[in-house]
Amino acid sequence: MPSPIQARNHPTAVSYGDSIVTGWRGTTRPRARWPSLVCDELGWREIALAINGMGYDRRRGPRNETGELSPSSSDTTLLDAAIRLAPDVVVVCMGANDMRFVGDHGNAIRSSVRRDLSRLCSQLPDAAVVVTTYFPVSALTAEAAVIHDWITSTCRELHLVYVEDFRLAVSGSPDLLCDDGVHPNDAGHAALADAILPTLRSLRL
Repeated sequence: MPSPIQARNHPTAVSYGDSIVTGWRGTTRPRARWPSLVCDELGWREIALAINGMGYDRRRGPRNETGELSPSSSDTTLLDAAIRLAPDVVVVCMGANDMRFVGDHGNAIRSSVRRDLSRLCSQLPDAAVVVTTYFPVSALTAEAAVIHDWITSTCRELHLVYVEDFRLAVSGSPDLLCDDGVHPNDAGHAALADAILPTLRSLRL
């Protein structure tokens, strides 16, 4: 007789973010994305809540008259969904799309960072919340440095894990970027997965 299959629980992981979560432009197949690679490796059930171009303020609101998603620091549609799903872990990856708007929308972006991370922390008390950012190069522009500081300082205040190795994984390497020089290709997504795996593996879900 065949041996009985030993079923196991599959922890649920929500990836909350932007095109680095969706794999837009750079990947050759859906499961080449770093969230899929990580979940396949760890045996987790993956749920991606992400919009290309989204930030803590950019492209979060309703569609405008031209069909484009509008900026909004108050729209929490995907954040609400992440909390309602009650996952075992949430990985937050966004911020780069807000760089161009730091001057005009800085206060709104900073408030949104605090709101998002605080709500994940307080409303998912049994979940692990892991935060990171992606910039195509490791040397940050002045605007990127401001956003990076807002995110990392909020993580320190809330005692959340921030994975800096993820931000440094691609570091402008042409071998890890697609033809736009911004979004990671398959190899870049593999590098991002390798960078965040030690932290996620240590959660022992």
